[in-house]
Amino acid sequence: MARVAKPGRRARKRGYPAPVELTTALLCDFAQVREGLLFVASGGVTRCYRAELPAPLGIFLAGVLEMDAREAARPHEVTVVVVDEDGGQLAEASMSGRLEGPDLLVGEHVNLPLIFDLRAVPVARYGPLEVRCYVDGELRRTLGVRVVEVPAPPG
Repeated sequence: MARVAKPGRRARKRGYPAPVELTTALLCDFAQVREGLLFVASGGVTRCYRAELPAPLGIFLAGVLEMDAREAARPHEVTVVVVDEDGGQLAEASMSGRLEGPDLLVGEHVNLPLIFDLRAVPVARYGPLEVRCYVDGELRRTLGVRVVEVPAPPG
């Protein structure tokens, strides 16, 4: 299991934005990247209904990184960690690389869409989960999702 660096590993100058921003992060039923564009179906998931447990989580994390030309040429790592309400880690996934493609001009920014397939993450109990998103070792976003028991039919 890879170790995730503590938030704040890369120092930022006061008043300046991070060189790489996670401008979008949402949980969804499905996501894919095609031709450099992010496609999301049923975004904004906050509850996952399961009739019985253990069961797979069954969702995706969709995100977009925005960076300038200088940062696009450098390698970056994005790590996603799923934890339960006690802080127990259920899953961790990482991707790293640098942007390949057209030359960017000074001051020009590029968006890099990314997805993490969390469908197979095992869930053993009902309750809240957190999906933590790290960019270059720094915590950038925490998304909450609650695993809920399917209600019994009336009557």
